[in-house]
Amino acid sequence: MIFSAPVFIYIFMPIFLISYYIARDKYKNYVLLIASCLFYAWGAPSFILILLASAMVDWKIGNLIYQNKHVDIIKKHYLILSLIVNIGMLLYFKYFNFFIDNINELFQQSHLEKANWLTVVMPVGLSFIVFQKISYIVDIVQSRVNPPSKFSTYLLYIFLFPKLLAGPIVKYHHIADQLIAREHNLDDVIYGLYRFSIGLGKKVLIADALGQIADAIFQIPISEVGFSYAWAGIISYTFQIYFDFSGYADMAVGLARMIGIRIMENFNQPYIAQSFTDFWRRWHISLSGWMRDYLYIPLGGNRCSRLRNYFNLWFVFLASGFWHGANWTFVVWGIYHGLFLVMDKMFWLEKAKRLSKHLNTAITFFLVMLGWVFFRSEDLGYAIDFLVRMFDFSRITVIEAQHIVLMTAGYKVVLALAVLISFLPAVKMFSNFLERHQDLFENTVFQIVIMTVLFTLSMMKISASTFSPFIYFRF
Repeated sequence: MIFSAPVFIYIFMPIFLISYYIARDKYKNYVLLIASCLFYAWGAPSFILILLASAMVDWKIGNLIYQNKHVDIIKKHYLILSLIVNIGMLLYFKYFNFFIDNINELFQQSHLEKANWLTVVMPVGLSFIVFQKISYIVDIVQSRVNPPSKFSTYLLYIFLFPKLLAGPIVKYHHIADQLIAREHNLDDVIYGLYRFSIGLGKKVLIADALGQIADAIFQIPISEVGFSYAWAGIISYTFQIYFDFSGYADMAVGLARMIGIRIMENFNQPYIAQSFTDFWRRWHISLSGWMRDYLYIPLGGNRCSRLRNYFNLWFVFLASGFWHGANWTFVVWGIYHGLFLVMDKMFWLEKAKRLSKHLNTAITFFLVMLGWVFFRSEDLGYAIDFLVRMFDFSRITVIEAQHIVLMTAGYKVVLALAVLISFLPAVKMFSNFLERHQDLFENTVFQIVIMTVLFTLSMMKISASTFSPFIYFRF
């Protein structure tokens, strides 16, 4: 089930909210847990028992760690056991096919018979779930929190449906208290609906419209893609992935707020970033934070030699790329970002101080956009050929240029809107306007008006469109 589906908006969400608010306080968590399990089972009923069983293992391990909290060697052994279980599950479900495909390719090159294995299907949202399960165990090992007294409380942390399928990746110590007790008020419900409507508008009105062009161009055989198509495709995808993913994040924040839970923001205007370092402080903030706390710092972070620090940074983003998908394109995308982050530390952040902020933003955006080619392409060969065509001026054709010019007025309006929303915060006049009128955007009447308009337009678009899942659901 996805947030932008009519069955969720017209059936699941109203029934859940009514049931949640009429339930007595001591039963609200059970209503929320049942709804979250139903939400996941709707799209992946065959996997929920596997995740429930693995959650039981983590809860038991967490309790054993807490019982031996003064014995470091025992805690370490249980941590290793948990990592084996969780990373093993991720490797099997997400990367087994990838490993077999690459082994078969080696066999084929060596003229050996291919290995015949059944195709493994990955549970939706597994990458996000596993990272949160690891966060829970590490938090207990580091004595940041105690394990909950009830298994149902831990299950609620794992299965909380607003952030279940595509994040944000919520660390247990950030939400532990809210899972036990929280306040409910009308202002939170209104704000939650407001944020949900903003996310719905981002997804349905902007991302899906841009995605139609991006998908159409990336499905064209590479031999038929010229200069104009290549740029139209990657520009469309660059804004599609941002509005699709940040739209989901807005909806997740909104849904959580409706039930009195505050989860972290996952985006902060990433395309106005002035360096790759700045970009990763703004894009998928929960992932970069998780990688910093549970991988970068344990590797030594910056408390080591300069060369080792560069390796740590590069390795973290190699892992980040591989986390995104079982394909060499994601690995290269991670390496690409890791290299630019190392360059930031080596010299670019100092050099960039001599340039204007807008020029730094333009350079960063351009380089990030080139990286999206690898993220979107099905294989490395296509990605490299696509990049070549982006800079092959000899492939500029009149027919392609005419097609681009004749694209529908609706697409052009949506693209212009996406550009304005993405870059206006970098304009001082606009940011000053926002600061002067901050009270307006926090006004309940204003929020209700915006919510009504966006919700109405979005539902009109949904009723006339085909199913379009969120991009990050496949991760």
